[in-house]
Amino acid sequence: MEINLLTRIINYIMKFLNRNVIFFFIYLFSCDQTSEIGIDELLSDKKEKIKVHYAEIPLEVSNIYYDSVRTDDGELYFGKINDQVFGDIKSIAYTQFIFEPGSDIPPIPGEVSENYYAPNDSSIFDSARLYLKLSKVFGDFSDDEQEVTLSQIEDTLFSSALYTSNKFTEISPPRGIIGFTRFKFLNRDTFLTIPIKDTYGKFLLNKIISGVQNVELMDQLRGAALIPGEANSQIFGFDLEDSKSKLVVYFNNPIALDGFPEMDSLEYVFRFNSPITKHYSYYDISRSSSDLSLVDGLSKNEKFNVNDKIYWQPASGIFPLIDLGNFHIFADTAKNIVLNKVQIVTGPTEIPNTLPPPKTHYYIAKENNALNPIGIISNPENNIIMRDNAYFSSESDPAEYVYDSIISFSYKGESTIFFQELISGTIKAKKIISYPDNPNIFNQLVIDKNKFYLKVFYTKYKDSN
Repeated sequence: MEINLLTRIINYIMKFLNRNVIFFFIYLFSCDQTSEIGIDELLSDKKEKIKVHYAEIPLEVSNIYYDSVRTDDGELYFGKINDQVFGDIKSIAYTQFIFEPGSDIPPIPGEVSENYYAPNDSSIFDSARLYLKLSKVFGDFSDDEQEVTLSQIEDTLFSSALYTSNKFTEISPPRGIIGFTRFKFLNRDTFLTIPIKDTYGKFLLNKIISGVQNVELMDQLRGAALIPGEANSQIFGFDLEDSKSKLVVYFNNPIALDGFPEMDSLEYVFRFNSPITKHYSYYDISRSSSDLSLVDGLSKNEKFNVNDKIYWQPASGIFPLIDLGNFHIFADTAKNIVLNKVQIVTGPTEIPNTLPPPKTHYYIAKENNALNPIGIISNPENNIIMRDNAYFSSESDPAEYVYDSIISFSYKGESTIFFQELISGTIKAKKIISYPDNPNIFNQLVIDKNKFYLKVFYTKYKDSN
């Protein structure tokens, strides 16, 4: 009994000491920066009862690993890179394409009306090409030649389904190969052009001539995969919304039929960005020889620490997990306060650094470090840090923290209302995760653990007693 009582007393003392050590550490960083919010002038005649303070609160940060992220929204990635830090990554891109029947209204002279000139029974196949607008490149910035194989896939992609980075769709055997090319990345204006096998191009042309419905043909085709060569050293992002990203069947009409004149150099276009098409990327990641080799042995949603650094590469499932414990200690210790301004700051990053994610949001983590994707949409107030004005309106826009690549080389954003709600107990949050609105990006950041902190401007009311 005496031992149990002594243990409880010691635990209480240690808890008290820990809180005061943290608060003392915060106090050391406190300084008079209240002019940043212009409140000293407003309260100049009330300073006997009201005191304005500024504090920097260090945040405890770890890493978290998620085994998959959504890759069916935004850009499409294909390629292969060898990364000493995050591991060797191979990306296979899956996509579908569909044609839209042309207009019945003839085009204005000098203008082009897509698919107005349709093939007929006399049409002669010329060639077929797949064009993709390159938007991003990651990996080795050399002029080494890259390879891409275009192949049919075994299963149909479904527009209503959700596809993540760990979803592998079977690729057809070698007989399913419909295109191949080698290319070099020159700049972001480069277009990837893949010649399509004549047998496949003629198949598409004959289907159009037969009058097949576009959805029926898309279901028959199922989809296609872009597969990188084994010696590739770059991962590319494609902009499927660009008007020049398309699959084109070229043909000639040697005989005038169905009201269309004799013409050559005609084309029939298939698009990737229809509401009923689907695309996504699958990532095969090997970390055995990387700095993050321990990740492969982790349990689901288990946090980890390596070399007093924080690692961040959204597409490979590596994110910063931020503990808000020090803020709660600060709020419990500093009584009678109102927050004037609170900023979450990450940085500055080392210069030079790899290309960091351009901006991020902060999602509230559950007890097991997982996210609540349904709650983020249905109940954002308790699952994501929102913009300050969103807490007082019907809006639910998440707060954005943009990376300043010119001056501060830091992420910084204001979240005053969120932290005031934490103090009042309206919102419950112990941990938050730095998570971009679209996690399917290969931008990466490695930063010291001590570069995460809060800038807190607050007004302290003196006890009238």
